[in-house]
Amino acid sequence: MEIYVIAAFLGLIPAAIASNKGYSFVLWWFFGAALFIVALPVALLMSPNSAAIEQNKLREGMKKCPFCAELVKAEAKVCKHCGREFLESASEEGDSARLLSRKPLPSVVDERDRPWEEPGVEQRGLAAFLKSE
Repeated sequence: MEIYVIAAFLGLIPAAIASNKGYSFVLWWFFGAALFIVALPVALLMSPNSAAIEQNKLREGMKKCPFCAELVKAEAKVCKHCGREFLESASEEGDSARLLSRKPLPSVVDERDRPWEEPGVEQRGLAAFLKSE
């Protein structure tokens, strides 16, 4: 009797790993409880089921950008991957958001603030460049 309880608890490990990769928790729990020594390496080495993971995220409230096809939060106004701005969709079917415009994501460093990319900086050397400033 004790061995069945231990097997049931050990079966949770490969089931949790497989569930995070997009596979059925219950099927992997049975497989892990019956053959833990085989199920654990298989669960660790198998590739994620990306289609199932994407469907789970869509059910959890994320939406797909219609241009770059990346998942973003449902409340997002701008796609973090391609920088396109969304309009609120008025349809009740949950269509993908419509686009307003393409706005590039802001860069961290402005192009004018890159003096190290000026022509001739490599030839003058860093010390001479810093003295000239």
